[in-house]
Amino acid sequence: MIEPSPFGRLLRSLRVGHNLTLEALAAQSGVSVRTIGDLERGASASPQRRTVDALADGLGLDAADRHAFLRAARARPRAPLPVEGHGAISPHRVFDFSGRDAEIDEALAVLCGQVPAGTQRPALIISGAPGIGKTTVAIEILERARASTGLPVVFLGLDGYGASPLTPLQVMTALLRQLPGAEQRPPADLADARTRWRSAVDHSAVSVLLDNVANEAQIRPILSICAGDVVVVTSRRSLAGLEGVQRVRLGPLRRAESITFLHRLIPQAVEDDEALDEVAGLCDDVPLALRVVGNRIASRPAWTVADLLRRLRTSEDRLRLLVAGDLAVEAAISLSYDELDPRTAALFRWISLIDGRTFGAHLAAATVRSSDLSEVEARLDDLTDLGMLEAGGGDRYRLHDLMRLFGRSKLHASVGADEVSRRRDHMRSWLLGSLERAGAWYEPNREPTTLARTGRGFADAEAAAEWIRAEAEHWWPAYTEAAQLGEDETVCDVADALHWYSDIWMPWGNWHRFYSLAASAARRLEDPGKEAAQLGYVAWAEIVEVGDREQAVVTARAALAAALRAGDSAQEGWAQYYIGWASMGVDRLVDADAAALAAAEAFRTAGETTGLENALVLSSMVKGKRGQYLEAIEATEATLRRVRSTETADTLTSIVTQFAACLDLIDAYCAVGRLQDAMRIGELGIAIARELKDDTRVLLMMRRHIRALIQAGEGEAAIAEADEALRLLGPGSSEAFIFARVRREVSLVGTPGSSAADSSPA
Repeated sequence: MIEPSPFGRLLRSLRVGHNLTLEALAAQSGVSVRTIGDLERGASASPQRRTVDALADGLGLDAADRHAFLRAARARPRAPLPVEGHGAISPHRVFDFSGRDAEIDEALAVLCGQVPAGTQRPALIISGAPGIGKTTVAIEILERARASTGLPVVFLGLDGYGASPLTPLQVMTALLRQLPGAEQRPPADLADARTRWRSAVDHSAVSVLLDNVANEAQIRPILSICAGDVVVVTSRRSLAGLEGVQRVRLGPLRRAESITFLHRLIPQAVEDDEALDEVAGLCDDVPLALRVVGNRIASRPAWTVADLLRRLRTSEDRLRLLVAGDLAVEAAISLSYDELDPRTAALFRWISLIDGRTFGAHLAAATVRSSDLSEVEARLDDLTDLGMLEAGGGDRYRLHDLMRLFGRSKLHASVGADEVSRRRDHMRSWLLGSLERAGAWYEPNREPTTLARTGRGFADAEAAAEWIRAEAEHWWPAYTEAAQLGEDETVCDVADALHWYSDIWMPWGNWHRFYSLAASAARRLEDPGKEAAQLGYVAWAEIVEVGDREQAVVTARAALAAALRAGDSAQEGWAQYYIGWASMGVDRLVDADAAALAAAEAFRTAGETTGLENALVLSSMVKGKRGQYLEAIEATEATLRRVRSTETADTLTSIVTQFAACLDLIDAYCAVGRLQDAMRIGELGIAIARELKDDTRVLLMMRRHIRALIQAGEGEAAIAEADEALRLLGPGSSEAFIFARVRREVSLVGTPGSSAADSSPA
């Protein structure tokens, strides 16, 4: 007689509790009456996942009940452990194993290396995401270790993702039955198991592979019993609570390893590595996904890599293509997903809307509209522990593409498209609100501690700057989307808030596009004052980022026209300033001088101190360009003293002005041969740039300071500063050759007036 399974009893209880007949549930779920009846009676013990999902939908289960329902469906009656016989299980070692050399070398050093006297060999914990190849790598490690140790492998799967994982005593019972010479009667308790294990392995040592461990509690007693033996553990969880173990965390394969693996799986492939590189990228370099793709192509002689690529590129449901026989990426991820409690599962689904490579906990909290950051962080840690998220540095997280696709499929199945759209709108508002609050720390006319209606706040300017840079991959798409949607007030407000911060993050590289979008938004608003401001920022970007000073003159003149329409003297001053700056860059010095003087006059009218100081420095620069170095020095030194003596000397706007003055002065001092003054100003300029945490400005001033050092005959100091610049630039920088050349020439010549001085960076 067939006994109903626990799932069958639960299904019947829920159906009756909802006052549903078999026929009614069949109508609501789309599952046949016969199938439901078989499940309730236990005649069918292994329902497919889609059948269980359909039944849960038909029963109208909430998140918690659905979670319990799915777990019950996955439970299987455990077959009794064998009572007789023993024999080491020979795990399947894949013949086409590829890559993981660094991880395997690290593991073999633990398993085969010498153990210091008085210590025990630590167990090796291999963890990682679903489909990352933990078991395959563990088997490969133990087989390679076997070549040097000669130890046979005892393998046991602990059913970590089943509804009823093995208990520690069941684990030891199963292991003992595989040991030659071990008593076959089941141990009475763990103490009895320990005694039998030590007795058996003293006569015949083995290596142990504990595969698919659920949690620390499941194996902590086992590790104690097997202390000193060769033990390898695999788990999707990190098992962070275990002490005295060695850990190997598996991530995706390196791209070269993925391509080699695909070549082995698809021996008939004739496509070049470029096609396989794209396949590997679409598979996230996850070994299971790569094997599925390789097997699909290898089993279809008429198929090519290009054929599958076309489907993978265009499919909105890539996961469903990653199936080959009984191998399925989606099924592997589902095992971990089904372990999540409802609120963590919901967080996983919502963070799948985040598109950037990495994200922080604040943005994750915004996706679920939560103000409890600590709770969200705990749930993110749970997802990381399960291998569904990757933890990065600086409290950043990464959701790999296949996980994101899985999460989105679950999200769209659980909520409607309208709710997804509303949540995306909320994320965009949150990102742009946070961006405005971050920029406010660098704007003299904004109060940064005022809370935003939507978005987060920041404790200080440093935290704000860190967020701006870390989250650019998120707020920049949100900003461009807001511009496309016509959210013009928001776009202009955010752009204005980033005005001064952009001055110390010039390497970002998108400022021209950023401010151009804001200028277009201002035109749509028909607000000439805002248009003048944004066009001024565009002109700035054309000077410092694009390097098109001719176009910058045109843009700045358009800003001037808008400022005059608005009757805004401050914006008139800034427009004239940009006209002068850009004109100086194309050697139209008469125009530059006139614009600088006009800017100063407009700033005086507006009472705009910061603008006036910048206009005066610009006027001095023009004098220097004309060869009027002494006049330039006198005027700029006066401006620098005045700026540095005010109460606002330590503000961003003032510091930027001070740096510009130092640039002007060091050039003028070098031109007239006042090298001690040039070196003094160079040191001050470098200190100011470092205060701004702006490497671009540091290097700009270093180039001039090195020139002054060379002219002064300070060869050793010039070499030391060139070395410091090279360290700051890092390998591969396009600017590194300048400092390397100067260093080399100074080393060879080392005297003022030499070719080294002539070729020094300007």
